[in-house]
Amino acid sequence: MRKKHTDAKMPTSPNHRREEEEINIKPEPPPPPPPPNPNPNQMELPEDIVADILKRLPAKSLVRFRCVCKPWCSLITSPNFVRTHLKLNRSQFQSDLGTSTRIILSRYCDTLLSMVSENNNVVETVELDFALVRNLPYYVKGHSDGLLCLVINDGFGGMAVIYNPSIQEYRKLPSPCNFRSTREVLGLGFDASIDDYKVVRVPSNYCRLKCPGYQPQVEVLELKTNCWRKIPDEDTPPFFIEHIFQATEVNGGLYWLAEDHDASRCVILRFDLAEEKFKVVLPPPDESCKSISWIGALKDWLCVVHTRRLSDVHVWATKDDKNWTKIITTSRFPRIPGRDPFLDSFRYMPLCYTEKGAVLMSVRGERFVTFDTRDNTFEHVDIRGAQHWLQETVYCESLVSPGGGGNPTESAVALGSDVGVAEGEQDEDQTAVGDSTSSNSLRQLLVGLKREVHNLLVCSVGHRNINDDN
Repeated sequence: MRKKHTDAKMPTSPNHRREEEEINIKPEPPPPPPPPNPNPNQMELPEDIVADILKRLPAKSLVRFRCVCKPWCSLITSPNFVRTHLKLNRSQFQSDLGTSTRIILSRYCDTLLSMVSENNNVVETVELDFALVRNLPYYVKGHSDGLLCLVINDGFGGMAVIYNPSIQEYRKLPSPCNFRSTREVLGLGFDASIDDYKVVRVPSNYCRLKCPGYQPQVEVLELKTNCWRKIPDEDTPPFFIEHIFQATEVNGGLYWLAEDHDASRCVILRFDLAEEKFKVVLPPPDESCKSISWIGALKDWLCVVHTRRLSDVHVWATKDDKNWTKIITTSRFPRIPGRDPFLDSFRYMPLCYTEKGAVLMSVRGERFVTFDTRDNTFEHVDIRGAQHWLQETVYCESLVSPGGGGNPTESAVALGSDVGVAEGEQDEDQTAVGDSTSSNSLRQLLVGLKREVHNLLVCSVGHRNINDDN
């Protein structure tokens, strides 16, 4: 019987086994390709780049963009972003109406109007939805960093209000003792030494004449503390101010045009916001018995209009309350049909610069003109949507809250009005991102952002300052 032959398995060396293992290893499959981008134009930007873009946009746009996503909302409402945005807007303030400069027109027992654009001497106005002033007398008493200080005669003693029209928020202030509504004189300014805004109450000429037993005094309210305190009687100035005059804030102080009844003249009164002391600022040199008809600000200069009735107008400016520079002088007033232009010579008030470097001026409550300092000429400005108004207020657009550090604020708009704030800001749980309506709103917001960024990149920033005008 033949024996069955079987092959014996030969032992393998370690090197041979390693080579077999390497041969049997299968290569890993390549990673799947990334999903296609539904929007090829969309790209992710670093957070610092997003913040740098957003800080250059108008406050009204940023209010809308708070509802794009929670990170944007947190960024735009953060104190650091608000300060950065305000600092940039301050640098552009009163350059032209296309930047951070806004002008509000106050009307008797009617809503506020905002001048929104200036193009080829045509200005559009829109009505601000501030229901608190509707059908009531009111005055704008002062402004600072986009905050307006108003006094509204509500028929119950009046109320003082801090209002930011850019973000449509306001806050009622407590009334001081013996408050006399719109006849009071108030001012609003920022005190850098305490990082807070102050409302200052000063003696009213109307109250001196019409209110028996009126005791002039000066009181100060800080927005963070929200209470009035009286300054010492020895620091109360012997001057009285007309209640229709607005306070002018420049370089850490509030300025008013006050009456000196002993000398039968007007004086420039300054209140230092940090030291809380008054002083009289000497007026510009007077060559021929001119009088001061207006006081205000252009950029960071204190300006006064020095005029002689039926003659000419001079605009002087100072940064240190001592050295005055004449920036405008003219006697070539524009011709208005049916009016003598020289009769209006004491009514001209410079407000801000235009994009072309001219000065936008108001002829009190009736019309606007631009004045070109290069050729000493006026041009009429067509104001659409406004006929008559009581006051013009030039303010800097900002995100600053009237709350002043924790105090509650209220929405300025009437119920049911749309101010561009998404529902997601009111209720964080209602964030239906996949909803078609939300998607459409988000798409519109992003389109608006793209448009704002485009406008920002193409805008020129070559605006002349006061030194260039001289």
